[in-house]
Amino acid sequence: MSTKTYRIEEVSNITGLTKRAIRYYEDLNLISPQRTESSYRLYTDEDIEKIKRIVSLKESLAFSLAEIKQTLELDQEVENILSAEMAELATLNNYIEMIKSQIKLIGEKVDKLKATGERFEDLLSRLSCLEEKVRKEDVR
Repeated sequence: MSTKTYRIEEVSNITGLTKRAIRYYEDLNLISPQRTESSYRLYTDEDIEKIKRIVSLKESLAFSLAEIKQTLELDQEVENILSAEMAELATLNNYIEMIKSQIKLIGEKVDKLKATGERFEDLLSRLSCLEEKVRKEDVR
């Protein structure tokens, strides 16, 4: 069974990213597409899902690319341990602590985003009140 692969142009269309951004993610080792003999990049569905995850972390949680790289590496390392179904207790405890740190980081970012949203809701409410006041004065 062969896996469907995509050229960078197709990945750009699917993800909405520029080819330059996709290459930049490759330069940072966030993704590792296959290469043909003539050095064309070939991306799998898994690569595309990883790119979408990168974009999501970057846009929705404002993760830096360094944080994204750390998150993806941690995810892969834990998946490897889980698939092997064997690890030393110290290793498991270490990864448990790293995952807890990631969860805490995400929680902190969500809290900051909520606070920013609440601030803008307050500004919107105050502007709406001012708008209503100005309309009433214009009617007089």
